[in-house]
Amino acid sequence: MKILKRVLVVLAVIALVLVAALLIKKDYAVEREITINKPKSEVFRYIKYLKNQDNYSKWSMMDPDMKRSYRGTDGEVGFVSRWESASDSVGVGEQEILKITEGERLDFELRFEKPFEAKEQVYMTVTAVNDNQTKVVWGFKGQMNYLMCLFMDMEKIIGSDLQTGLERLKQVLESRSSAPDGSLAFLEYYYSRTGSDLKNAIAGLSEEQLSFKPSADKWSIAQCLEHIIVTEKVLLDMSMKEMEKPAQPERRSEVKTSDADLIKMITDRTEKHQAPKELQPAGTYTSGEMALADLNAGRQAALRYIRSADPENLRNHISEYPTGKADGYQNFLFVAAHTARHIQQIEEIKSDPGFPGN
Repeated sequence: MKILKRVLVVLAVIALVLVAALLIKKDYAVEREITINKPKSEVFRYIKYLKNQDNYSKWSMMDPDMKRSYRGTDGEVGFVSRWESASDSVGVGEQEILKITEGERLDFELRFEKPFEAKEQVYMTVTAVNDNQTKVVWGFKGQMNYLMCLFMDMEKIIGSDLQTGLERLKQVLESRSSAPDGSLAFLEYYYSRTGSDLKNAIAGLSEEQLSFKPSADKWSIAQCLEHIIVTEKVLLDMSMKEMEKPAQPERRSEVKTSDADLIKMITDRTEKHQAPKELQPAGTYTSGEMALADLNAGRQAALRYIRSADPENLRNHISEYPTGKADGYQNFLFVAAHTARHIQQIEEIKSDPGFPGN
C-alpha cells in the first residue's frame, strides 16, 4: 500500500510539473547577420518593403499556392501583409510594420493564427561597414511554453531559416544593378537621397557663403536653393495633373528614354540652360535650414502619392514635351533629378577660389 501511495505521489508531482511546463512561458531570442556588398541606403530601401520578402524569405517560398492580401501602404508603419496556406508548416497569419527608424531599423510583429496562435517580435537592422558594404541583422524575439522548449531548439530552427533568408537577400541585392529599376522603392529612395545630398551640401554654411556669387551672371547658393524649391513645386504640380488625365497604355512603346538615361541627361551639366523667368530666384532665402524645411514640406504630398501609387498606372500615363515623350513615373523621377543637377551647381560654387573660407 505504501508503494502504491508513493507511486501516486510521484505521478501527481510529474503531472503538476507537466501542467506547469505547459503554462510557464520561456523567452527566446535568435539573431543572424550577413554582410552585403551594397551601400547601406540601397539595402535599407529594399528591406523596408514587406512585399520584397517574397524574394528572399524562406517562409514566403514554402508554399507556392499561398494566398496573400495586404492592408495599408507598404514601406510605412501600419502596413500588414497576410498569408493563408493549407499547409501546417506555413499556416495562417500576418505581419505588420510597427516602427521604422529611417535608414537604420525596421520592427515588425508576426501574428500566427493557425496551426497555433502566437505573437513574435521581429526586427531588421542595417549598419554601414563602409561606403559599399552593409551588415544586415535579422532577429526574432518571442515566448514558448517551457515544455515545447525542451523538444525544440529555436536557435537552430529559426536561426537556420533566418540565415537562408539573409543569404538569398545578399544574392538578390548583389545581382541587382544600381541603376534605376523602375520601382516605387527606387523613386522614394531617389527623393530621399537628393534631399540628404542637398542637406549635406549646405550644412554649416554661413549667410555670407550662401549669398556668394562667383560672378555677376551666376547664381549664389541661396539662389540655387530657391530655384530648386520653386521648380520642384511647379514640376510636382504638373506631374500630379498629368496623372489626372486618362491612361494611355497603348502608347507606352512611344517612350524611348530609359529611366537611367533620363537621370543622366538631367544631371549632366556640360550643357547649361537659362531658367524661365518664373523659375528664377527672387532672393527669398538667407537661411539654409529654412530652405530645406520648405523643400521637405513641398515634397510630402508627392511622397504620399508615390508610396500609394500603382507602378503600372504611372507607366500608362504618357506626357509629351519638346524633348520627347515621358511616362508618369519619369515625370516624378525628373523632379528629383533636377534637384541633383543643382546640387552639382552648389558644389561648383563652393569650389570657386573666391568662395569665403577657401
